[in-house]
Amino acid sequence: MRTTRVTYIFSIAAFLLGFALGGISFHVASAQGVFGLKTSVTQIGSALVDMQKNVDELQKNMGTIKQAKDQLSSLSPASGEAMKKEGESLKQMIPGFGQ
Repeated sequence: MRTTRVTYIFSIAAFLLGFALGGISFHVASAQGVFGLKTSVTQIGSALVDMQKNVDELQKNMGTIKQAKDQLSSLSPASGEAMKKEGESLKQMIPGFGQ
């Protein structure tokens, strides 16, 4: 009877110890990334950061192009409308170039 009780107590203790250690190791595994998801999520995050940098650079370049376009259009009379309406060439619009 006494050996049955001791065996029963050891069995319960072994089960509880195994259950506790299994729960701890599962949490460690999930912190490292289940099925490699942490690596994939990190790669996606890095790609998104790089894409945002590229978009910012494109917007900066578009601003530069718009500024250059505005400067060029301010040089031509009536913002280039004279060329379209009268059929003048660019050489004719520059003084002393196309006469």
